[in-house]
Amino acid sequence: MSSPDQRSVLLVRLLRRSLALGCAASLLLGSSARASSTVLAFGQINPADVITASESGGVTTLSTAGNADGAGVSIPVSITNYLGVPQVPFPLLAFETFVGVHSTGTATNVAGTISQNFVGTVEFTENPGPVGVGNPAFLVATFSGPNGTASGGVGGGSLGLNASEPSDTVTFTVPGMSFTDAAVSLSFSGISSLGTTGGSIASFTAQGAGTFSANISTVPEPSTIALSTFPLVLGALIYLKKRKSQSQA
Repeated sequence: MSSPDQRSVLLVRLLRRSLALGCAASLLLGSSARASSTVLAFGQINPADVITASESGGVTTLSTAGNADGAGVSIPVSITNYLGVPQVPFPLLAFETFVGVHSTGTATNVAGTISQNFVGTVEFTENPGPVGVGNPAFLVATFSGPNGTASGGVGGGSLGLNASEPSDTVTFTVPGMSFTDAAVSLSFSGISSLGTTGGSIASFTAQGAGTFSANISTVPEPSTIALSTFPLVLGALIYLKKRKSQSQA
């Protein structure tokens, strides 16, 4: 892809992200708190990408590393709902990265259901890799003690990982917003045969999807969003119009 084409793609993504934030702000304006809403819902884009579970020394680590189209560290995903606003028919494109997602304690088998506690962070960013300068986040979700719980049937092909406040500690980070009663629900499918080894969930590969929900208690004023993004949006529109004129010349 040429440099101008890359800039066009980035500008279009900027426009769509700005519109999503503006819509969310408009919907939430005038309410100090909102009943539980979807903060982010997503699915994988490429079915060939995998989340890898690796058991070692009684600890199972979940990783998004190794996916070629995610720069070796992330998985490209489509965001179908962002801050309570459905992103259809054109989902937002992002990259999912697991940071320190691992099991704690020993896996149990009760009546054919395997369960084990997990902690860690899941990041959704505009570019591959962890959040940083030049790689802003749509959402950073961290779940910690007591713990989220992963569970699935012995020998089955799926696993769910869930954590929710107040029984668990779940933190969502979106610039300018705050949340209460946050909940994480991740699902993994395509597992060959779920089992345990060394007292922990056995290694596997899978595809993933999920939903992050919470009470959205504060949100930037639409006027604030408009003022902060207007110059960028205007510049993007001018650039895209110029590119279109040049291609038609």
